[in-house]
Amino acid sequence: MKTLITLAAILFATTASAEVKIVNAGSDTGAFRQVLTTIGETIDHTFIQANNPVTAYTYMQGDDILTVWSSEWPGNTDMQSPTIDATNLVALMTYETMICSRTFTSLSDMSGKQVKLATWGSEPVAKFLTTLGTTHNIDFVVVPFGGSGSTTKGYIAGDADTVFTITTRLTAIQEDSATACIAFSDEGDLGFRFVDAIATVNADATITEQLRSTVATLSTSTEWLDAFSGTSTYVGGTEANVSMFNEAVVNFSK
Repeated sequence: MKTLITLAAILFATTASAEVKIVNAGSDTGAFRQVLTTIGETIDHTFIQANNPVTAYTYMQGDDILTVWSSEWPGNTDMQSPTIDATNLVALMTYETMICSRTFTSLSDMSGKQVKLATWGSEPVAKFLTTLGTTHNIDFVVVPFGGSGSTTKGYIAGDADTVFTITTRLTAIQEDSATACIAFSDEGDLGFRFVDAIATVNADATITEQLRSTVATLSTSTEWLDAFSGTSTYVGGTEANVSMFNEAVVNFSK
């Protein structure tokens, strides 16, 4: 990964001289931080750890900003979001999800029971779990966390006996030998995945295009694929990518 980062940094430096302001709207232990830190190692930048999208938006003044923005957020009319379109979309990342448990062996095993579940404390996740619970007759009691990293740590620490998180956390979750992962979105068990935009804000076309090239280089590396196992990265502001993001926004708003 170090070689690829060095090559990406050289490539970026030859075509862009502006310092990029990276704004992380996610937690300091989650996937957003991991993605932005990896990209940040290739560019001249300042890093702002905002912890949530409301605070993050207040830092999106001035030029040459890079962020990761969840498709959960634009559908919330009470919250401001940057525009994500063909001009500023660097890449999309889709994250598959899973349910793991040290108590239950299947969704059917949970039927008729109350299940204490570590996961994100967001409204779209709550809506999904309500639907899933109704389908399988499960009473989910959410133990909320701010990101996938803190969710995983909370589960391992015993804050809940079951966890709903992204599949990039599979290895960490399985460090608990009593845990079995029993349902996966990419196997059709869970109708929920995250679609997140790596995007620039107030950046010129040169900066945005070079960041696309940087992510294209990084995302094909073994190290990236290992670090973000269970995700797919789609580079560029193509019509298909913009449509995928907008469709996810609509789905989350429902």
